[in-house]
Amino acid sequence: MSLITGAGRSGLDPVGKWSLILAPILFIVGGIMTAPFGSYHMGLVQDIAEAGDTAKLGLTIGIIGVALYARAILGLTRITPEAGNAQARMRVASAGVIALLAIQAVQTGMAMGIAGGDTSGAASFLGIQSAGTIVALLTVIPLAGGLAAGGLVSKYFGWVLLAVAVVGLIVTIGIGLDTETGGLVNSILQAIWGIVILVIGIIMINGDGD
Repeated sequence: MSLITGAGRSGLDPVGKWSLILAPILFIVGGIMTAPFGSYHMGLVQDIAEAGDTAKLGLTIGIIGVALYARAILGLTRITPEAGNAQARMRVASAGVIALLAIQAVQTGMAMGIAGGDTSGAASFLGIQSAGTIVALLTVIPLAGGLAAGGLVSKYFGWVLLAVAVVGLIVTIGIGLDTETGGLVNSILQAIWGIVILVIGIIMINGDGD
């Protein structure tokens, strides 16, 4: 089965396609520059503070990645067919990523302060991190449904993203990001999300030449 369908070749603009590729790269690279893989709770705060200017650069790169992700989802929504409520699901995902971008902007600003040496807002930062993670995962659910039902790419991508969202919500709500397990699983799920979005972008660009 082809990973890209006829519908997937039919119109995502170049900016949207490249946003699919660049968004996860920038988000993950920015995250690595900000704090080590698997950092959690007060250890995360300390890692950001110790990274200093490197963390500030990573945070800047990361928020650009989130903005590009939002742009990519908006582009996918525009070309998603109505059949099977696919476009309705993508519209929910689009609204979600706009909310996510706003939350991430606030979280990034607070993290910038921590990177500058002011850790007085650590508790608020960690609270916003948890809220932002939940919003991000809730956004992935309609995205997964839209991709699975819309026929832009293979439905298997949607299923993988749905699994990421469900496991992520269970871990975030049930275990918490303030535990070593929660922090590690969250980092792994972000990496899986990034790989899936990146692959979708690559196959959609390659689809232009098919």
